[in-house]
Amino acid sequence: MPVVAALTYEGVPARCIRRLKEEGETLLARPLGAALRVAIDEFLPGTGRARLVPVPTSRAAFRRRGYRVPDLLIRRAGLSVSRLLAPTRTTADQRGLDIAERRRNVAQSMRVRHARGGRDILLVDDVITTGATLDEAARALTAAGNRMLGAVTLAATPRHREFTSNAS
Repeated sequence: MPVVAALTYEGVPARCIRRLKEEGETLLARPLGAALRVAIDEFLPGTGRARLVPVPTSRAAFRRRGYRVPDLLIRRAGLSVSRLLAPTRTTADQRGLDIAERRRNVAQSMRVRHARGGRDILLVDDVITTGATLDEAARALTAAGNRMLGAVTLAATPRHREFTSNAS
């Protein structure tokens, strides 16, 4: 699945994303959303008619923050959110897990809310590390009969620079 990231998750972008996610600095969502918008527009040139589906936020993270980061970024990019995915179970925090552990951790952890398929989908997430979460989201959406065009993330960790298209 093709993946495009607006920024590299290091330096200032990483600090801004952490402040948005961990410190509630939602004013940062506007410039970060603008960077995401550039990457989405590059992925879907012209009037690309795909549904922008955010990777679901865990219930615990939503309770802690009061908002869903991918959804907020999409809205601050001036676009509509299609919340087609829902978590099916609680997963462990991905930080500190290796690639195989991340895949096992998220396996079968998402479902499609509305079973109607046949949609063109562009997944959206905040940060890609190994791609395990995006793979699980794509699995759930594809199993429901949707067409995966790819994924766009706000940032990619440095070891995944090949996903990065600097939109700033």
